[in-house]
Parts: sequence; structure tokens; C-alpha cells
Amino acid sequence: MSDSTNTRLRATTSSAGEAIRSSAADAMGAISDAAQQAMGEAKKSASSLASAASERAKDAVQERISGGADMLGHLAAAVRAAARDLDPNAPQLAGFAREAAGRIDDFSQDIRDKSVEDLIQTSSDFARRQPAVLFGAAAACGFLLFRLIKSASAGLEEAGEGRFEPNYVGAPHAESPPITSGQFHGP
Repeated sequence: MSDSTNTRLRATTSSAGEAIRSSAADAMGAISDAAQQAMGEAKKSASSLASAASERAKDAVQERISGGADMLGHLAAAVRAAARDLDPNAPQLAGFAREAAGRIDDFSQDIRDKSVEDLIQTSSDFARRQPAVLFGAAAACGFLLFRLIKSASAGLEEAGEGRFEPNYVGAPHAESPPITSGQFHGP
């Protein structure tokens, strides 16, 4: 082969290599653009899903709050009924009950009219202004919960000892005293 053939072959090979490199770079650029576009679409989709889930959660919480406000309204009605019953015998106590019912109704309406964000803000403001009241309420709830659990566990222990399970199987035991006059005289 001559030098001129080698030179032409190298030039052809070089230009073919450049063309392949250029095509590869173009393909990589297109792939990168497509990947960035897909990532943008995925982010938009994830953001949309998160927004929808957040909205559903807020709606569920708002529904629970509305149910709680309804329960407070029922409580206020019950307190008013109790005030009517107390009126003839204890008019002063009935007045306190009516005032309490009015405050419960106001609180119920206040809760019903506020959004979830407003209630969270109001609660955190109250906690900052009145930490002692918040601590006292938490302590009272803890005490009541402790008493409830303690009494429930005592009831379970008694049931485990067989006190609530009568023994009706077969004849009376030898150590059992006789039954007289329809009364049981147990140990």
C-alpha cells in the first residue's frame, strides 16, 4: 500500500470515527434530555399525589373535628337538660350548668368554624401562653389513664382466679357444706 492510500484510509477512518463520536454525543444528549423530562414529569406527578394525599388527610381530620363539634353540641344539650331538672331544687347550680352549656356551645361553634391549620395555630398559641394549664391537663389525663388501667388489670386478675366462673359440673364436692333453705353457704 502506498502512503497516499494509507493517508486516505486514515482520513476516512478518522472522519468515520468523528461521525460516530458525533452521533454518540447527539444520542447521549437526546437520552439526557429525555431523562430530564421524565424526571420532571415524575416530580410533578409525585407532587400532585402528595398534594392530593395531604388534601384527603385534611378532609378526614376536618370531618373528625366536625364530628367532635357535634358531640360537644350534644353534651351542651345534655347539660341544659340537667339544668332544667335542677332548676326547681337548686336554681344556683342550674344557672352554673346553663352557663357551662353556653360555653360548651360556643366552643363547639368555634371549632366547627375553624380550619385544621387554624386549630393547630390556636392550640400552639394556647400552649405557649398557658403552659401550666397544658401541663396540668396532661397530668390529669395521665392520672385518669393510670387509674383506668390499674382498675382494668385488677378486674382481669380477679377473673383469672376463678371468682367469676361457677363450678356446676357433677355432684357437690366432699368439702362443700350442705345447701340448706335454698341458700349457699360457701367458704
